[in-house]
Amino acid sequence: MAMRNKIVSQLMTASCVALTLLVSTGAMAAPMPELKQATEWDVEAAAHLLRRAGFGGTPAEAQNLASMSIENAVASLVDYESIPQTDPKFETVELPSPRVVQKKRRSLEKDSAKELNQRLRQLGRLQMEDLRAWWMRRMIKTPRPLEEKMTLFWHGHFTSGYREVRSSQMMFDQNRLLREHALGSFRELLVKISQNPAMLRYLDSESNRKGAPNENYARELLELFTMGEGNYTEKDITEAARALTGWTIRNGEFQNVRRMHDFGEKTFLGQTGAFDGNDIIDIILSQPATSKYVARKLLLFFVTPNPSQEMIDTLATEIRGANYNMREVMRRLFASKMFYDPSLRHGLIKSPVQLVVGTVRKLEVEPNDLSAFVAATRGMGQQLFQPPNVKGWDGDRMWITSATIFARYNFASALLTGTESRKGNRMMGGRGGPMRHQRKVSQRYELERLIDTDLGIESHGAQVEQDHQPRYTPWPIIERERLRSADAVLNHFVDRLLGGKIDHLQRRQLRRLLTGGKRKFDARTEEGLLRTVTLINAILAMPEYQAY
Repeated sequence: MAMRNKIVSQLMTASCVALTLLVSTGAMAAPMPELKQATEWDVEAAAHLLRRAGFGGTPAEAQNLASMSIENAVASLVDYESIPQTDPKFETVELPSPRVVQKKRRSLEKDSAKELNQRLRQLGRLQMEDLRAWWMRRMIKTPRPLEEKMTLFWHGHFTSGYREVRSSQMMFDQNRLLREHALGSFRELLVKISQNPAMLRYLDSESNRKGAPNENYARELLELFTMGEGNYTEKDITEAARALTGWTIRNGEFQNVRRMHDFGEKTFLGQTGAFDGNDIIDIILSQPATSKYVARKLLLFFVTPNPSQEMIDTLATEIRGANYNMREVMRRLFASKMFYDPSLRHGLIKSPVQLVVGTVRKLEVEPNDLSAFVAATRGMGQQLFQPPNVKGWDGDRMWITSATIFARYNFASALLTGTESRKGNRMMGGRGGPMRHQRKVSQRYELERLIDTDLGIESHGAQVEQDHQPRYTPWPIIERERLRSADAVLNHFVDRLLGGKIDHLQRRQLRRLLTGGKRKFDARTEEGLLRTVTLINAILAMPEYQAY
């Protein structure tokens, strides 16, 4: 036990320093002059594709991809519509229109109206918790990983937060919008997100009207969504805001109100006309700065934390050549020599969502305690549906702090030990202890019953069934892969979890941890299983595991 603790301590102590060195190597890769087709394709490249275009895969999944041509392997991820989606759809409780709710409030006594308001807010929060659990499960279980990875990318690009929007229905609708257009036309997505009620409310654009334009959305449209700072003027922001007047919310849905629109002449990015929102978006997309900005964001998320200008320019050319068709852009990127550059592999730090979803998928864990997984990502600095601000999450090295690195270690330990105990629940970042699921379900049914009495809603109850996460056992993997010896177990889980080589000293430490210094080892025994879990825990705590 003392030896095990010493080894685990050694692996954890230098994590932040080692992780910085690890990702720095990938950040200094030589720039690629053009987006050339990849020529080398093997199991390691396939595993890299699974990590970046999804949330990682098992050795068997990597082997399967490697048996295809690179074109077919990429197509199997990019053309995901042909793959049936087995995860149940999410159904929100559709409340009556704000007008009906307001009318009901006026008919009630002051205290009763206040109580109805509190119930509606509480139901919204519970439904939001359910929605987070649903998306977490979908990312873990989906047979179409790129669909969810792109939805997550756009969620961090076109940001909105539940705290500001105050509507779980609107947040779900936005999530569905991002998924539907994940690999479609960037222009169409820009128009749809500019008309999305959650976005309109988040950036105060529902109050944007002729004579009193609100510039919040216009500013972020230019600065954070399309062009980046330095490529427009304050006058351009003002003129764009005028063009976007009239795009507002009525009864919870988008509506273009003509009497609110400024039909006057505007001058925007050097062009003059009686522009509306569609015109503004077309002008933005005609600017070279836009394709370069989008290219940089894609490279930061999928390729490297420090893309060179040549890499950006090369991908921007592809984006313009594809007329902003994101499916073709990603198809070209995932088949490019640049994407598989060995010096860029394992050079991105996993976001909390990437870490949690990828770990659960790689260990083939059945996700029972989804709320605990959501709590774990929150403790690591990433809460779904609540980016820190309109800029989104900074990502990369900002994911790693003295607090969040221990939240990562705690998640790994809690996943392996289970969440039935209060200790396991706390380590995962959850609140409320072992009985929290039952309490939440009962609370929601009671709320819906009371609101149904007042407003006549259709009750759905919780959309995601949950239970405690049991203690992890590697037995199914050990049996299926026929792992017996210490070396077989060590090699398999290093390959499964790290997807790359480790140095001799690390291997020796991990092997000693696995065997306890004994000569005999059998993975099928109770002691062998326990030591295998200890090995997995140590690997999950390694600096190398924090990058991908």
